Amino acid sequence: MNKRRLSLKDIDWTSVVVLIMVFVVLGLFIIYPIGKMVLMSFVKPDQPITISNLTMHNFRRFSSSNLYKQATLNSIKVSLAIVFFSVLLGVPLAFVVSRIDIPGKDIISSLSTLPIILPPFVGAYSWIILRGRNGLITCFVEKVLGITLPSIYGFRGITLAMCLGYWPLVFLMIQGALSVADPFLEESAEVMGAGFLRRLRTIVLPLVSPTIGAAAVTVFMRSIGGFGVPAILGGEYYVLPTLIFFQVAGYFNLNSACAISLVCILFSIIALVIMNYVTSKQKAITMTSTTREVKQITHPVAKFFGMLYVVLLLGISLAPHITVVIAAFSEVWAGTPLPTKMGLANFRKVFTSSMSPLKNSLILALSATLLCAFFGTLVAHTAVRGKTARGRWLIDATVTIPFILPGMVVGVALLSAFINPPLFLAGTGIIVIISYFVRRMPYVFRSAVGALEGLDPMLDQASSIMGASWATTFRKVTMPLIAPSIVASSMITFTTLVGELSSTMILYSARWKTISVAIYEFLVDDALGPACVLGSIVNVVVLIGMLVANKLLGRKMGSMFKAG
Repeated sequence: MNKRRLSLKDIDWTSVVVLIMVFVVLGLFIIYPIGKMVLMSFVKPDQPITISNLTMHNFRRFSSSNLYKQATLNSIKVSLAIVFFSVLLGVPLAFVVSRIDIPGKDIISSLSTLPIILPPFVGAYSWIILRGRNGLITCFVEKVLGITLPSIYGFRGITLAMCLGYWPLVFLMIQGALSVADPFLEESAEVMGAGFLRRLRTIVLPLVSPTIGAAAVTVFMRSIGGFGVPAILGGEYYVLPTLIFFQVAGYFNLNSACAISLVCILFSIIALVIMNYVTSKQKAITMTSTTREVKQITHPVAKFFGMLYVVLLLGISLAPHITVVIAAFSEVWAGTPLPTKMGLANFRKVFTSSMSPLKNSLILALSATLLCAFFGTLVAHTAVRGKTARGRWLIDATVTIPFILPGMVVGVALLSAFINPPLFLAGTGIIVIISYFVRRMPYVFRSAVGALEGLDPMLDQASSIMGASWATTFRKVTMPLIAPSIVASSMITFTTLVGELSSTMILYSARWKTISVAIYEFLVDDALGPACVLGSIVNVVVLIGMLVANKLLGRKMGSMFKAG
């Protein structure tokens, strides 16, 4: 049987163009900036990138400068402490929600997502109100218990604020693992006479330990690159992200900033290697073909203490954001535990003089979200349905890299890449949009990949057999089926971008000041009221977007916040 030779007319040029466009975008906005940042870290300031100019000059400060050494040590200490306490808080809550018969589990899961999405630096300043020298909690503890609490600034404050924002990552991941674990193992151990604590120690914890490791690494990578909370509560307690900002904003020393960024990346890589090593040693089948819903604990005492733990943890975690709303209405709140005067003066001030940052944030976030939705879907389709099966891991890794990198690092990489001709984008809104795009495209990409893998490829093949082109098949068959997932992930993308701070602080200009930068500047100037008004606006936008996304994605939403 003679095979017909493939002619140019038989090639679906639309799919070819899409494939080329995908690799051009990934190469130009992800691979090139990161590569440029790596090279600049090995070159002295104001010197061109040549082989003869390569040096370790920028890295020697980590051994010669006390500031660099202390910032590195502080970052490690804070990140490990946040990991420890996030696991300590998140794992018990996951067990309570998945194993104890308590009411309102869907509401608990939804509320637990809030601390991840709500901008952490907005709530960070609330801890100064609550735990400052004249804070509500500080005064209450001193008057009632006679105990003087330590300062909220520095290591303790950063750890507290970031831990209460990151434990939901552990909760969501562990809850997912517990929900698919086959209860047959636990029931068999119970029949054999194993008590609750022994079952917990020998069955439950070993089954979810790989997930605990993955959650710990996710929290570590977020913590090592966190900027907003250390900038508000750090004071003189420098960490690597605030040191990066110090080098860029204070000296505009991009080469040193690139070197510090590489150290941040190195810590993340080490964490990933350790996680892969640990999880590769621990393999267990947690779900079989006969799995069923796990038996719930119905003992009244367990239900009471389980619900008490849920209420306390959620209450403490959401208290800073509730405080932001109260502070927005406070006209006088200085030196007293509670506001002495309430009103709408702060709202009038913001709505008459500070609406430009809000408008800029909405424009930049919406533009980046549309790009994420468009390219994220195309990249996902290329990875799942394209003729690049062997290279899928490369596409996935390229898309995911900016997601696991700290925002400061992405900002430094883009500024290094596009600060000189022919692509001079520094100070423009375009470079901020690019930063948002490369950092949040994984949200849409992962959601689209999941939706596409759930579709039978025969649908696409049937459309092609009927003579439909790639574009027609994608537009009329594939897209309508995966649209809910795309819309939901786009809503999450938009809401998380409205309050984005870390990369914005590196890339913004006066023309494109965003609402997060305006909040930061208000807080630095001790203008609490206007800052909390803008913070409340951000929180409302985030809540609305989260509710819409939660309706469309449901429990799948939590998986979008994993780093890897």
